[in-house]
Amino acid sequence: MILVGCLDEIVFHGRPTSVGVEPSSLVWFLGQRADNRSGETWLKALRPWTALEFLVADAGTGLQSGIEKLQQERRAADEVVPENGLDVFHTTQEAQRVIRQQWQHVERLWEAAESAEAQVHHAGQQGQDRRGPAVRARVAWERVGAAWRTYERGEAGWTRARAALAVFRPDGRLNDRAWAQQQIALALPLLGGRGWSKVRGFLAAAASLTFLDRLHRQLEQAEPDAVLRAELVRLWWLRRRRPRASDGSNTGVLGHLLPLVQMVACRKLSAGWAAAYRRVSRVLRQTVRASSAVEGMNSVLRMHQGRHRTLTQGLLDLKRLYWNSRPFREGKRRGRRPYELLGLNLPSYGFWDLLQQPVPNPQAT
Repeated sequence: MILVGCLDEIVFHGRPTSVGVEPSSLVWFLGQRADNRSGETWLKALRPWTALEFLVADAGTGLQSGIEKLQQERRAADEVVPENGLDVFHTTQEAQRVIRQQWQHVERLWEAAESAEAQVHHAGQQGQDRRGPAVRARVAWERVGAAWRTYERGEAGWTRARAALAVFRPDGRLNDRAWAQQQIALALPLLGGRGWSKVRGFLAAAASLTFLDRLHRQLEQAEPDAVLRAELVRLWWLRRRRPRASDGSNTGVLGHLLPLVQMVACRKLSAGWAAAYRRVSRVLRQTVRASSAVEGMNSVLRMHQGRHRTLTQGLLDLKRLYWNSRPFREGKRRGRRPYELLGLNLPSYGFWDLLQQPVPNPQAT
């Protein structure tokens, strides 16, 4: 059953293909060739997946329109309405692009100012009047200063806004919508100019923080006791800050002791803290903020673009079946297949075995 979906589009030989991936198991559940990228096309592709609870996608017009239409349709039919989360990955990617462009602008102005300074020096060596070159050099350095201040202001604004898109605050406390919106409100005045317009739009969208609402709701379901829940979340955060043995530093003793102390605090609050921690840990591990899973799938699909002159829907379905039934070779999923990780009860997870099975009803998948 697909509950969470990461969505995107990829173009094969000028024709778009709708792609959807379940992030925990990496099951490729949607691979539909289409004539266009309209909202109606996306609605038709998503409609069969009736169990969807949460969708993560970029700000593409057609894709967002399709999600909105799906929500309206499910709401009118009194069915499960999937929440819409705006992809943090593309927001970060766009912000990094703007920062990189601003820095390159500073570098170009700096080189021009150094060149103007060299002309002043050259005029002095030749016994020429240095006043004109000196004025040009001073103006050039003033431009460098203005560009530098713009760069610093944008970098500071994005640093604050990026913290608002994280699961944890810089001090280790769990993030929430109220704090995140406050940080974004403080960051937006620093992100001025046309270059930051896209990022400002992404940050102002309510869907950018949907993952926080879902996270807090799932944590409350995992552990109703607010005090114990907060301590368990703190333990999860501390465990992931422990220094690695490969760091080679002797300053990480405290990093190893703090989780142990926190475990004692959790044990004092509840005898069943270990089971509660496993539930809380599962929620935190499976928190989805970005559509990285579908971006990775698109990277795999791009390798196939040069191998086929045409890509029929049948061939695409065949590739999807192979991906979902193929065991991973490395990583935390090593040796297991996407279908297996999703929890599907199949007579066999092997590709050739599945090919010989009767085709199920699409509504049942």
